[in-house]
Amino acid sequence: MVVHFSPSAPRARLRRALPGLLALVGLSSLLYVSSCTSENSAYCPEWSFKPGCTLPTDDVPDLSVSEDPRPDLSGPQPDLPPADLAVRPDGGELALDIDKPGPYKTATVEVPVFVGGGNTTNTTVIGPSDDGTTITYRGAPFPVVVLSPGFTLATSYFTNYGQRLASYGIVTVMQKVANEFSHATYRDDTVALLDWLEKPTGSSGGSVRGRLDTTKLGLVGHSLGGTISLLVAARDTRVKALFGLDPVDSQSVPAKGELAKIKLPVGVPLYFVGETVSKGGGMPCSPADRNYEILFGASTAPAVAITVAGAAHNDFIDLCGFACTLCPGSTAPKDRTNRLAVRYVTAYFLRHLRGDARAETYLSGGEIGKDIAAGYVTRTSK
Repeated sequence: MVVHFSPSAPRARLRRALPGLLALVGLSSLLYVSSCTSENSAYCPEWSFKPGCTLPTDDVPDLSVSEDPRPDLSGPQPDLPPADLAVRPDGGELALDIDKPGPYKTATVEVPVFVGGGNTTNTTVIGPSDDGTTITYRGAPFPVVVLSPGFTLATSYFTNYGQRLASYGIVTVMQKVANEFSHATYRDDTVALLDWLEKPTGSSGGSVRGRLDTTKLGLVGHSLGGTISLLVAARDTRVKALFGLDPVDSQSVPAKGELAKIKLPVGVPLYFVGETVSKGGGMPCSPADRNYEILFGASTAPAVAITVAGAAHNDFIDLCGFACTLCPGSTAPKDRTNRLAVRYVTAYFLRHLRGDARAETYLSGGEIGKDIAAGYVTRTSK
């Protein structure tokens, strides 16, 4: 018998059997899914069409809401702790090079403050910033240092100090009082400024409100500003750290007899940085009977005096142009004198207002030891 084979026959039989095969596969899948979920009747995979199952909506944004759903970070954030500047992300200790800016950007804002008696103190406030424009709330409140310039000197002459302190998380308030000729008024207006800093009011207060920790308050001043800082600290126990930049005592309201009244926290020394070039001559800028040596001698322990070799009275300021011609005679490079002063001021307040023990080496350890060995400075303490 001859059998004729047709190649199309198997394909025809497959087409006739295909619907049955698909039905069998579908039934098997349904039984499989049922068996996988039978022990948890509440289980509803997102693609399920089981009765009672609905697609989840928790992650679907409501596009009808027009408000910005992000949290408002423009105000104080109590859940953001102050940054520990000494700790790396991995928990190790960061090295400190205080001659370089710290971890913060800085911002400068001009803040007029009404201090009473018809007087307004114009302040230049330099603080830590995220955007370079406003003082940040991140890590706030920050320690505060009030800087008082020398007689008739602009606050801009001390920008290096303010920017360096702010980069390490210390807000610097550089003040220019309305009346520098009356030293008693200068002193009292500074106390009034401290009052305002505790509770900043008015439209100008918004630029610093919520960022200042006045329980960690320091004062620093140059020349007359240094003496005013001493006079204020003798009256105001809110002052927790005090630094004189070549202070010259007032003849009308002497600070020398007031120094014993200064009560800094235990272990915090009163600090002086000064020079001896300008204490002589026909019209000395820092007369020998009223200079920082006299004030250091009258202060109570603990106290430290650093003498910058070869420096003159105005070499401590940033822009040593015409002002330095008024107090000539220095032999040390003026930029080095300014750099050393900024170093010691920053280290002092970083140590005693922020509690950063790494800064101590610049005050009494190896780093200042290098300055002494190089012949740049001498150091005396009691």
